[in-house]
Amino acid sequence: MRYRPTLFFLAVVTAALAAPAGAQIVPGWNSKQFTWERLDADRLRLVGEIEIEGDPGGANAGQKFFADELELNTRTGDLTARGNVVFKTPTTQISAESVTFNTKTRLGTFTTAHGIAELGERGVRNQSMFGTMEPEIYFHGEVIEKIGPDKYRLRHGAFTTCVQPTPRWEIVSGNATINLHDYAMLRNAVIRVKDVPVFYLPMLYYPIQDDDRATGILIPTYGASLARGQSISNAFFWAINRSQDATFFHDWLFSRGNGVGAEYRYVLAPQAQGSLSYYFLNENAAQINGRTQQPRRSTKITGGLSQGLPFNLSARANVDYFSDVTVQQLYNNNFQDASQSTRRYSGGISGAWRGLAANGNFQRTETFDPAGNSTVLGSEPALTTSFTGYKLGILPVFASINAEAGRIVFIQKFGTTINDLSLMKADVVPSLRAPLSSLPFLQVNASVAYRTTYFSESLAADKRTQIETPVTRRYADMRLDVVGPVFSKVFNPNNAIADRLKHIIEPSYSIQRRSKIPSQDFIPRTSGAYDTIVGDTTQVSYGLANRVMVRKGSSPDDQSGAARELLTVNLRQSYYTDERASQFDPSYSYGTGFRKPSPFSPVSLTARAAPTIPIGIDFRLEYDPTSQAERKLLGFGLNGMMRTSMIESATGWSRQAFGSASSGSSNNYLNQGTSLKFRDGRYGGTVTFNYDIGRSKLINHRYITFYNSQCCGVSFEFQEYDYSGNTNILVSKDRRFNMSFTLAGVGSFSNFFGAFGGGTY
Repeated sequence: MRYRPTLFFLAVVTAALAAPAGAQIVPGWNSKQFTWERLDADRLRLVGEIEIEGDPGGANAGQKFFADELELNTRTGDLTARGNVVFKTPTTQISAESVTFNTKTRLGTFTTAHGIAELGERGVRNQSMFGTMEPEIYFHGEVIEKIGPDKYRLRHGAFTTCVQPTPRWEIVSGNATINLHDYAMLRNAVIRVKDVPVFYLPMLYYPIQDDDRATGILIPTYGASLARGQSISNAFFWAINRSQDATFFHDWLFSRGNGVGAEYRYVLAPQAQGSLSYYFLNENAAQINGRTQQPRRSTKITGGLSQGLPFNLSARANVDYFSDVTVQQLYNNNFQDASQSTRRYSGGISGAWRGLAANGNFQRTETFDPAGNSTVLGSEPALTTSFTGYKLGILPVFASINAEAGRIVFIQKFGTTINDLSLMKADVVPSLRAPLSSLPFLQVNASVAYRTTYFSESLAADKRTQIETPVTRRYADMRLDVVGPVFSKVFNPNNAIADRLKHIIEPSYSIQRRSKIPSQDFIPRTSGAYDTIVGDTTQVSYGLANRVMVRKGSSPDDQSGAARELLTVNLRQSYYTDERASQFDPSYSYGTGFRKPSPFSPVSLTARAAPTIPIGIDFRLEYDPTSQAERKLLGFGLNGMMRTSMIESATGWSRQAFGSASSGSSNNYLNQGTSLKFRDGRYGGTVTFNYDIGRSKLINHRYITFYNSQCCGVSFEFQEYDYSGNTNILVSKDRRFNMSFTLAGVGSFSNFFGAFGGGTY
């Protein structure tokens, strides 16, 4: 029917008056439309630039519909929209050619549709994976069904977190279910990179959970090595709950076998947390450099826990165990783990009640040499108790007592020969301490103790053979410690380093006298220098400390204005009336057991500097001024570190002399590691190396680089490890290559061998 202009104008005005903008033509929705008409008692038809918005106070709050044409059944809530259809929620937007929707159930079906959803806080935490793009996911399909508040089903569609005009990657699926803020489950999934199919999975679970703790399969990593061949590492992460998780690993060594492992972690409370990892490697026989590597099976177990108990008790346990030291040295990418030749496990329970403390522990440590021989040390078990700080009446004297009892383990293994020198030991030490001065510039403390130690075994008359005859050692130990007088002076340089500077000079002295020990020559030396006490000896130690404290900024609320140590230098030496005591003083690190007896100890110099807050330098040196034919420089260690948001670098140089200079028996190592990150961690790399200066040998060098684009990333690692001299390993140099991909919102992992410089989690 044709209307004359005047009647058409009146109809439009009437419709506008009947339903002005914002009126609820659609129940529960505020609507804006160009024109509308009622088809029957229940149905409406809207045409034009249609926009309806959920009532802010209703169940549809935050939802919007846009379309060119819309039909609605006001009784059932069924809605059909066509032409430039857009459906919006606070976190999701879907565009489609048409949609069938129910305004009451808020469920519907979109045809020829695509959608975008925000990742929320998870995307913010992993912003480097998204570049300058908003952290979102993109999905499309021939049909998209909204089957829940944040749940969608895709038919013949795709899913990606690479939201840009041409996604770098996407997962194509015949049937997929996306539960926003939780997971995407895809069946018959094909991963495509730049429209090139690279991987097929009959089913894929892709986590998109907000808290980064979604259960799912992690991205595999690829590795290659001269020693172990090519490999693929896979992992499955299980988010048990907010306090527990587990990761399961599988390594497929193409030509060598398989490795499987698991890692479990929990944090139930600050005093109830732990982790445990187990790995089993099953290697086949292989030909390496013309030599046959026999099949072997090996395990590795690491972990630790701490647990608070009633009655002020706490339990702890640690394990770092491997069954094959050769596998430990050959397979690990981390230099520290690869050079590790010690396996250990320990546990204990401790508690404190006022001045009383008790500690029961079990500890076993086994160290291997290059030939496969080992030495076992530990305590199985041991109980230590102490009672300290008991004041004797009105006197400024405090009484203490320490007691220890247990089985001391000392086992030497040479091939099939086992030499067990373990014994039982009990030790009781009552002592008195008197603070004679507590002035700020002068501190004087005096102490006296009497030690009684029982050993279940002793040395025979030859002073070398250990026999099953008990022996008891008794001696008195008197000591006087003086710190000061302390001198200080304050300066006001007002420069770039400090506004105020304080220089402190702090001398220290100690005199220690041990009584004669008649049974000392018959004491077994099974627990290190601790039991090697030279009696009838007076020891005088003296030192000088220089400290430079600086303060930048004067506001008490400003952390940058807090005082900090700019430089600390300590110089120390000891004198012994019996020169044999200089060989067993644990206060000095280098030359113990190798240095000839002398009335003077080495001169020890330690220094620590922090020129700026991100830079720290530590230095230790011991020099023997009494040495003639021996090396005067017993050893030194220099370590420096710099840490900023962009760079983290650590350098260490250690040198230690053993024996005579003519023997050349010494070590001299340089190690360095630097990590760089640019543009908020979008790309960067790590370089590490370990160099044996004495033998001019580069033991290990390693290079890691990574790049995170706007929605995905890739990491590469190359490492070369020099095993020359190790007859148990069939390659003189092992070259390794690892590669890993990451997708936006989903990371990769480091395998049990420490690929990419990380732990497994």
